[in-house]
Amino acid sequence: MIEPLCAIFRRFLKRQGLKFTGERAKILDTVLAQEEVFEADQLLSEMRQGGHRVSKATIYRTLKHLQDAKIITELLIDSKQAHYELSFGRKPKGHLVCVETGRITEIPSPWLEPVRDRICREHGYDPVSHRFVIYGISPSESRADDPAAQDD
Repeated sequence: MIEPLCAIFRRFLKRQGLKFTGERAKILDTVLAQEEVFEADQLLSEMRQGGHRVSKATIYRTLKHLQDAKIITELLIDSKQAHYELSFGRKPKGHLVCVETGRITEIPSPWLEPVRDRICREHGYDPVSHRFVIYGISPSESRADDPAAQDD
């Protein structure tokens, strides 16, 4: 577990009158091991495969606490399933989502923050955060469905 994030999460829980339990510590460890966007069911599966007994409800409650502590961010990628990513100490990034396969590709977007800040300034807003998601069909999917492309 990354010690500073553990300490941040512990302090957050204490302020909420909650305990830092072994289950929450294991969930935090599993979240910190994620290198890409993840889903709650994926965490549950990984934890159970690792021999940890944890309920789906505990996963969802802990993910909500991690969001409130600003350690992870929920991504609104589709209406069927919540997706999350580790956000603490990381620059915001965008995502490409293939509407055919659901594949998610992270894209760096260092230019997006200055644009966000300029738009907010022009309208008198104080920027807090942003999300940038592009929906499309990945090249491998569009070529697979195109009979002309298969003749190449």
